Amino acid sequence: MLKTLMLILAALSLTGCVREVRVYSANPAQTLRIQQESRLTSHSLSKFTQDAISQLDLVELANTDRAEAVERLIALAEKEPDALWRLAATEILLDLAERSGNDTSLYLACAQQADLELQRAILHGGGLLDTRTEFAAKLNRRATAHFLARSAQSWLAEDTAEIVEGAGGRYVIELDATDDRARFGPGEFDRLKPTDFMRVQGMRNHHRLDAFGAPAVAIREQQDADPPRSEPFVPPEGLMTAATVTLRFESTDRVVVEAWNPDYVRSIQRHGGALRLSTDVTAPIAELFSRTSLITSGRKGLTNIEEFLSRLGIYLHEPYDPDKIPVLMVHGLRSSPATWRDLLNGLRHDPDIRERYQFWMFYYPTGLPIGRSAMYLRRWLELVRQHFDPDGSNPAMQDMVVLGHSMGGLLTKAALQDSGDSFWHSLHPEPFDEVEMPDSVRTHLDEVFFYEANEQIARVVFIATPHRGSGFANNWISRLGDWLIDLPEDFDDVDAWFRTEQARVRAGREYQLGRGVPSSIDDLQPDSPHLRVYLQTP
Repeated sequence: MLKTLMLILAALSLTGCVREVRVYSANPAQTLRIQQESRLTSHSLSKFTQDAISQLDLVELANTDRAEAVERLIALAEKEPDALWRLAATEILLDLAERSGNDTSLYLACAQQADLELQRAILHGGGLLDTRTEFAAKLNRRATAHFLARSAQSWLAEDTAEIVEGAGGRYVIELDATDDRARFGPGEFDRLKPTDFMRVQGMRNHHRLDAFGAPAVAIREQQDADPPRSEPFVPPEGLMTAATVTLRFESTDRVVVEAWNPDYVRSIQRHGGALRLSTDVTAPIAELFSRTSLITSGRKGLTNIEEFLSRLGIYLHEPYDPDKIPVLMVHGLRSSPATWRDLLNGLRHDPDIRERYQFWMFYYPTGLPIGRSAMYLRRWLELVRQHFDPDGSNPAMQDMVVLGHSMGGLLTKAALQDSGDSFWHSLHPEPFDEVEMPDSVRTHLDEVFFYEANEQIARVVFIATPHRGSGFANNWISRLGDWLIDLPEDFDDVDAWFRTEQARVRAGREYQLGRGVPSSIDDLQPDSPHLRVYLQTP
């Protein structure tokens, strides 16, 4: 009887220890948010790490001595590579590094452990699409981004290494010097700015792919370099392009930084498997336009021409590549290259386009007469050809595409035409050689009105170009804008000659001479003599 009673009491006590199991309906978004919570998104550890330290009874140790917990987890991972121990150690290392402040060695140790976890996934069939492997890639990417943000990046220079020492160990860091177009080599850039720590505003879309490696903005400084640089066709704000940075651990203490060019490589081989690279094509464009005064110069360049003449020219958006076809973007009235930023962003987002084409921009103060701005465009196209293709042997340079927006399309069209003497006769009824004028005026007018078609340009895209003029050029707002335009000082001689010649010839309004020195707004009037010839000339 006593034995039976004891059995009943034991059964009742066991029943009291059993938890009631229930299933509820849940919001999938909330469930996913809970599953994805980790040290990457909050101050909490992931379910992976919580499960691992719970199984090993390391919860208290992970709260009191994280470094010791990491050592134990890594030691166990060497014996049981398929368990969660290494992944847990990697996340706790990231937590340690972020709490430490500026101990770069801890971020390298974190990236190294994440790389070993990825190696396990590839070699042991863990699968590259499971959440565990994806989490390891994210930890590697975050640790790499932190390393870039804290490193002196002296390894970007020729034959230079950087030594990092700290709680995470001692590392010798150098840049991969492989000479191919898939990666950037020593001496090409001054800094790699990780985009994980950049928030972009003012762009219509942010095109970014998170995979393996840390996306970065590769920056080659100009006016902020030490000493300052002034390289041909490079904006003074600097040359900026997309890069993807990965860390290759050659040994326990030797790290090779790989700065990949996402224009030419989308995946890399690592541990015998293919890993898709992260990319961020928007951040370099945003970085450039966040630095430049060209955002506001469209308005100012219409009226204060002299102030912005020094910025006139063709600018490269990325390092010159002889294998890519140039696409030159020419903005319109009261505008600047900044008007192209969203289109440029969209075009660069397409990997096939960015592998085949490189994008340049032409800036000019838009208050200048269209003929004068077209002259500058032709001049800069010739300078570009002489610099990059002096013997005319590069087929890509002979296949140039030009995008002309609004008035920029008229400048572009002028670059495609043979002037003959028709453009001169839109100004003056008499032959050019028979008209008396100062030498400085003759030189100026000769370059503006007499030219041949540019053979580099293979295709042109006109975007909202007013080939027949615009009625808006005659309204009171445009007339006020025209009155506010202050032409450069070198127009003084031309203006004086105009006045003398007007009194002598008495030309009608069918000639520009009868109207006076034009501004860009004058040239856009539907009855403009210059515009009439642009339209009639093939």
